[in-house]
Amino acid sequence: MPIEWDLLFFLIIAAVTIIAAVAVIWSKEIVRSVVWLTLTFLCVGLVYIFLNAEYLAMIQITIYVGAVAVLMLFGIMLTKRRLLGGNRDE
Repeated sequence: MPIEWDLLFFLIIAAVTIIAAVAVIWSKEIVRSVVWLTLTFLCVGLVYIFLNAEYLAMIQITIYVGAVAVLMLFGIMLTKRRLLGGNRDE
């Protein structure tokens, strides 16, 4: 029985997507959650490629991985000290 490589790669990417999505929920550090979410967005973009939707994959990776994840990280970096009750040097 020959191995269908497309199916094998699709299953691996789908498994990584599910594991990363679960890690977003279970991670205690919010920065790590954002990194796991970024991996989830990237894997969803790869799934779009397997579905022959290259344009949608490009949009998914550009907007969600490039913009939304970076925006979340900047938001966390700018608000983290206030949440922890630390002093700001202003």
